[in-house]
Amino acid sequence: MKRLLTLAAGALLSLPALAQSAADDCARARDPVRCEARQAALKNCGEKRSAEKRACLEASIPPVECGKTQNPQACEAAQKAKEICQGKTGKELKKCLSDEQPKKKKRKKRPPTT
Repeated sequence: MKRLLTLAAGALLSLPALAQSAADDCARARDPVRCEARQAALKNCGEKRSAEKRACLEASIPPVECGKTQNPQACEAAQKAKEICQGKTGKELKKCLSDEQPKKKKRKKRPPTT
């Protein structure tokens, strides 16, 4: 019984440390403002489930700033596809996204070096 109380107390005391580590992670993120907004949205929408939670997260999390990404053109194409496919779910959403995004170029295989 004493061991169980000790474990419970340790878990409760570690909660602020977990919240602090999330803030530290956002400080190191590529887009700290979006990271913090995402953390807040996850906290606020945590009680909701399925479609209601998805809608809450989409409304709360700001879009990615494509200028900060490694491939701005691909980012913009992905955002455009998300806008076009908004409201669809499941297989219908996957098909819509794959149809709307530009196809990736296939790399040519280099011959083996000897």
